[in-house]
Amino acid sequence: METKDPEIRLLELDIEIELKRTEISMKEEEDPTDSWDEFCEYMKPEWDALAKLDRERRMLMIPVFDELPTYGDVMTLKHWLECVKCGGFIDYDGFGKYVRDGKESNITIHPSDVEHKAIRKDFDTIIWFNR
Repeated sequence: METKDPEIRLLELDIEIELKRTEISMKEEEDPTDSWDEFCEYMKPEWDALAKLDRERRMLMIPVFDELPTYGDVMTLKHWLECVKCGGFIDYDGFGKYVRDGKESNITIHPSDVEHKAIRKDFDTIIWFNR
């Protein structure tokens, strides 16, 4: 099997993500459910598909760096992973961004990335932002 050029795959993912968002909006408009729980179940396949595309995109992104903000908690990726594995962070709590050489990247990291094995190996630090 031929491996795609990451830049081409990123462009494809941008298109797929935009199409999936449109599909989600249309499905939300058609909502036949009577409760929030039913709505979540109804939308779960689309939300899961969008999350999967986003994870793949974040694994391929070329980072762009900026100064670290004055808020957020900087920690090693190893420490953050340990916290996630013991339940200390869940997606509802917030999100992080990968950090390199004291600079924040534009690539986010979420606790659910751990269960999907979507953790970048080219970083060893993150900044965590609580909700």
